[in-house]
This record gives sequence, structure tokens and C-alpha cells, in this order.
Amino acid sequence: MNRLIFTIALFAIITTYGCSGAKLSVANEQMERGEYYDAQRTYRKVYNKLTKREERPQRGEIAYKMGLCYRKLSMNARASAAFQNAIRYEWPDSTAILFLAQALQAEGRYREAQNAYTEYLATHPSDSTTALTGIAGCKMGAEIKQNPTRYIVKNAKLFNSRRADFAPMFLPGSDYDILYFTSTNEKVTGSRRSEITGMKKHDIWMARKNERGQWERPQPAEGELNTEHEEGIISFSPDGSTMYLTRARRELNAHTAVEIFTSQRSDASWSAPVKFEITADTLSSYGHPAVSPDGNWLYFCSDMPGGYGGKDIWRINLKERAGSLENLGEFINTPGDEEFPYIRTDSIMYFSSNGHAGLGGLDIFKAQMTPMGGWKVVNMGTPINSSSDDFGITFGKGERIFQLKPGRRARIRPHIFIHPARFENKHKWNCC
Repeated sequence: MNRLIFTIALFAIITTYGCSGAKLSVANEQMERGEYYDAQRTYRKVYNKLTKREERPQRGEIAYKMGLCYRKLSMNARASAAFQNAIRYEWPDSTAILFLAQALQAEGRYREAQNAYTEYLATHPSDSTTALTGIAGCKMGAEIKQNPTRYIVKNAKLFNSRRADFAPMFLPGSDYDILYFTSTNEKVTGSRRSEITGMKKHDIWMARKNERGQWERPQPAEGELNTEHEEGIISFSPDGSTMYLTRARRELNAHTAVEIFTSQRSDASWSAPVKFEITADTLSSYGHPAVSPDGNWLYFCSDMPGGYGGKDIWRINLKERAGSLENLGEFINTPGDEEFPYIRTDSIMYFSSNGHAGLGGLDIFKAQMTPMGGWKVVNMGTPINSSSDDFGITFGKGERIFQLKPGRRARIRPHIFIHPARFENKHKWNCC
């Protein structure tokens, strides 16, 4: 009888931990593929089942991995809570302290974030650049909030849906009467929601002004641009005949392939996109295209080898591609992520970064080329930047600016170069 009871108990333990282990392996596979939204849901289910004291180490591991997912989704409040739990359960990877600091900074909790950065610096003096940049950003955030720039922020409500609308770009030659942008509204192509963001797949939409100069309601871009994949974050050739776009292709049980494509315009219709080959590397991501005003260079961001860490901004000559690929260098690129380049002139570029000192998450920076060939990089301050992610800037007539600003429920997933959130228009009182 005792042997029977022991056998049943042993079977119950094996079954319980076997199921838990299987689900944990599923979550790990989802995260490995970049399916962060699905992964965090699976991790949460496993985490909630681990209630015994001896399971605290496993809770610490899963809390840390949940934090990584929330971090990728820019769900900062959940990320900070998850990393705090990982630390509480004594998860040994001390990067949890760094990620906690970054999440707290993105929430605008600068004092707490600065304390966490200081704690991380004490144990990781070799990574002092990251910690000191974070501390400088926290100090800057507190100061900048007290001294905002003279920009006025207004919500461009006509362009914004209840979902994600971002990365606007005017069609050249349209006298700023035609605006394209990326959207995840409920009318986009396909019915499936993304395993990465939990939202519908991104499409390219557009809006135009009527004869009275008023913006009409946005519509899907005409032609063959939008598919069951994710399309968005675009740029145009100077004559407006060629569109460069980011496409994220999802295949079952495979990593997301992020690539740059081109499409040709015929009247108001766009052709089926064709892949734009940059290198033979199929493992790296390429996105956020930005064509220079003279049409000679394509700027983009990539995590390909040879960068400074994370995603860097690169460029390639559109006239003579062979041997022209170059990284923009250490003045622009950091150990963090540099994304969303916008080339305003041959010497002025705007981009977003979480590696330069900022208010939290991605901030928008203005880079001006110096006579010596370097770059002077300046944070654009508030209200253009906030403690959350800010990116996707373009200029209209004069100093009128259209850019993204995150909505209250924005979830941003930089890895696939599709960043869900709202955008607003801004205009300056005087020229920058």
C-alpha cells in the first residue's frame, strides 16, 4: 500500500513538473523567435503555478524572462515590476539591475532609476559607459522637464486610430498634400494578430488634402504594397517615384526576417515590393530606410556585425552600391540602439536613440555635421521627447513637424522595426 501511494505521488510530481517544463520550453522557444507578446503570456502562466518556497529560484528565472519580454514591448511598468521580482528571488544575472534602472527611467521615475544605475555601476565598473549615460539621462530628465523647449504639441486626431499609427512621411512633389504612415488599425490587411506585439499586422496608409486644403480621412495605400506580412516605416526617392519600406516576414517556428524593399509608383498606385539587397547576410535585420535629399544615399538601421552594439545607423550609396556600405561611426552610434534616421539636409540628420543620454527609452536627437567631419548630437528636449519612446520625425512646410508620440497603451517592439504607438504633429514658434 505504501509503495502504491509512493508511486502515485511520484507520478503526480513528474506530471506536474513535466507539464510546467513543457510550457516553459514553449515560452523559451517563443522568446527565441522574437514572439515577445506570446512568450510573456506563456511565462506568466508558468510563473503563477510556482507557489512553493523551493520554487523561488525558478520564479526568479521566469520573472527575469518576463521582464525581457516586457522590455522589448516597451511595457515599462510591467518590466520594472518583473525585474524587481527577479532580484527579490535572487536571480543571479545582475543585468536585471541595469534593466530595472532603464525601465524605471522610461517610467519617469528618475530618482529610483538613478539609484539602480548606481548599484549596477558598483558591481560592473567595466560597463561604466552604460550606467553613467543612464545616470546622466536621469539628471537631464529632471532638469529638462523644468525647462521645456518652445515647441507646441497637438494631437493629429484625424490620422490616429485607436491602435498604432506612426512613422509619417510626405510624398515628395505633392506640396505636402499627401502623407503616408504606418498603421495597425482594425481595417488593415489580414485578421491575425501579431505574436510579437499582440496587435494586428502593420500596413502602409495614406491621407491627402482636398481642394479646400483640408485633410481627408486616411485610406490604405493603393496598389500591391500591403500583404499578410508587416509593412511600414518608409522613405521616398526625391522624385517620389520609388518607395523604400520595411517588411517583417513571419514564418511558422522561424525568426522574423526584417528587410528593406522597394516599390514603384505608377500614377497613384504602388507596385508589389521587391527586396533591396544590401548584403548577403540573412541573419541580420535591416529597416527604417531614409533617402538623402539628393537621392544618392540610403540610410538605414541594422544589427549586422561590425557595429557598436544593438542597432546602428548605416548608409549605402544608391548609385554605386559596391564597396559603399559604411557605419556612421561613434559620434552617432552607441552600445544601445540608434534607429529611425531622417535626413533633412546634407549636414543635418534626426534619429532616435536609447544609447545617448536621454529622458528614457528612445529619444529624438538632432545631429549636425561639424567642419571636421564629425557630428554634434543634441537631445531635442521636451515636449518632443518624453520618458517613453519617441521616434519617427518628419518635417512639413517651414518648421511644422510630424512625429510619433506614444499613446497611453502603446507597445513598441524595436526588434522588427515596427513600432506601434500614436503620432502627433508639432510646430515651433521659431526656427530651430
